Amino acid sequence: MTATTRLRSATLLVNPAARGVGKDFDAARIVRYLQKRDLPTELVIPSSAAEATREASAAAERGDSILFVVGGDGSVRDAALGLAGSETALAAVPSGTVNIWAREAGIPRGLRKSIDAHLEGQSVHMDLGRAGDHCFLLMAGVGWDAKVASQVNHGLKKRIGDIAYMLQAAVAAPRLRPTPVRWVTPDSEVEEELAWMVLGNTRLYGGKIHITGDAVIDDGLLDVVALCPHSLPETLRVAGKLAIGKRDDARMLTFRTPQLHIQTAGIPVQLDGDPVGETPMSFSVDPGA
Repeated sequence: MTATTRLRSATLLVNPAARGVGKDFDAARIVRYLQKRDLPTELVIPSSAAEATREASAAAERGDSILFVVGGDGSVRDAALGLAGSETALAAVPSGTVNIWAREAGIPRGLRKSIDAHLEGQSVHMDLGRAGDHCFLLMAGVGWDAKVASQVNHGLKKRIGDIAYMLQAAVAAPRLRPTPVRWVTPDSEVEEELAWMVLGNTRLYGGKIHITGDAVIDDGLLDVVALCPHSLPETLRVAGKLAIGKRDDARMLTFRTPQLHIQTAGIPVQLDGDPVGETPMSFSVDPGA
């Protein structure tokens, strides 16, 4: 029995604003292809992130076996929020700017290749990160990276992809300073000068760097790395070690936790590369959601 014959029905959700979805994008052709594979498929084209979440929830309520999401990491995250707790599988069809989730999960680029990979693959449960009213598949970033993400020009991002983040980071770097931040976990209370915190649900950061390289996607824990330099030399030293994958530094705190609350107000937060607001904010894991 093939994977396709086990699937009852599907929804194809297309983000019309995604980098890889142009004016000539023919979503109906994908629907026809899936139907030829004996998979009844409904097409939805949401006009907002909130609508994408509602459509994903509707697909789960219909009992669809699988939801294909044509878009980037933001689109996949919006759909994941709607599917949380259901048995409808989330199937990313990478069409965004960076597509980190697709890289992490080994999903090939190209519409046909990615769809076939899902049809011929297996369904597994994974943890879902929670951040306030939002969710994340990959990681949450607090501090410097979130500030950079909030300043990236969206038009430039759509034209040149993740290079836009690198350019903005170079522009912002001279003005970045650590900030006193207080956070609480079930095991500790910490107050430190924080430059940047990553709460990883998966291994890769930005699709390239193994900041939380030991993260496991179904262990019910977030892998946390907090950079807490007190001076410019410490900042340069910690950044250098992080770049080459080392985490043996007194100013680099690493730990695992099922939940973490940042009490300090005004620290920017990003989820899977997209800015979502500021602290105070609580972060946690929804196991196997």
